Amino acid sequence: MNSLTKFEDLSDEIIISIIEYLSLEDLISIFKDLNGRLACIMFDHPWTHHRLNIQTVDNKTLQSKLDFIETMKLVTRVSSIKIRPFSIYRSIQTFNQYKPLYNFTNLQALSLNNITLEEAENIFTTECLSQLVHLTRLFIKFSFGIEQNDYCSRFECLISKILIHSSLQYFTIHSARPLEFTSLQLPSSIVYLKIDYCSLQSLYRLFEFTPCLRHLTATIATENESNNQQLSIPSSLTSLTLIANIPIFDDLIDFLRNFSNLQQLTIVSFSIIEPLTDTSFWFKFIAEYLPSLTKFKRESNVALANIAAYIESFHWSNRWQLREKSVPNGSNYSRVTIVNTRY
Repeated sequence: MNSLTKFEDLSDEIIISIIEYLSLEDLISIFKDLNGRLACIMFDHPWTHHRLNIQTVDNKTLQSKLDFIETMKLVTRVSSIKIRPFSIYRSIQTFNQYKPLYNFTNLQALSLNNITLEEAENIFTTECLSQLVHLTRLFIKFSFGIEQNDYCSRFECLISKILIHSSLQYFTIHSARPLEFTSLQLPSSIVYLKIDYCSLQSLYRLFEFTPCLRHLTATIATENESNNQQLSIPSSLTSLTLIANIPIFDDLIDFLRNFSNLQQLTIVSFSIIEPLTDTSFWFKFIAEYLPSLTKFKRESNVALANIAAYIESFHWSNRWQLREKSVPNGSNYSRVTIVNTRY
């Protein structure tokens, strides 16, 4: 005869092994009403209650989740928060009203998706940032909302305030507006930066205040201004990815001459009229200006008739090994990815 065992009758070790597989969301939905023993086990175990993931929820459900966190005294246990609301729910704004982020003093990673500029300004106040002394990773994706007349200046001020936050090392920004870094006046300790929308000129300004930067990914989507200044590249910068939404070949070459310490370079372009002559000189250019480079990746659209010649231009000597992939992209073109690695 089979016998049933109540969950609360299981040993502490078995209960712990179960809850270690659950996220905070699971724990809230399953164990909302706990007896004293289970509450103590869940609160005391260091592996529990450290990641909070909120997606499409209404205000009532969100309030219930935050009440659970408050009742269980878990605010200081949460180290990662991810809020990804659907457009009809303003979960980010509601979350910050119910439980402002500065209460999560041990927060290390924060991801905010579909956030408005006003919401971001209300969250990242000076008071809030002064409490988030452990925040090292930040992801922000701004929504495509109606812009006010002073949107650009407010946006620049906000990003600059975040960039100089002392503990922040990894920052990803997705925005509908170009970043110029005009408000950045103090050094930043950022190590990894990914930005959606900028010009090469704005990167000149960024480099002045990012001495610790090691990895940069930037989408170049606005025309470059003439620049005659000496570009000061952080000596720590070893990895660079540039995604070109506009033709920038000449400006790009001038820009890259300054990266003597670069070890990894990725260039992605979407132009379908890129001449083959722009690919044939890379080997010589790298030997002269990028002596430390060990990995070069190139992704572009190539006419079907030119693919063989395009790939051939990347067969390099001196211990360079080639890998290539071609994916059809329309009736006359393919998306070709070239990876050259030096051993």
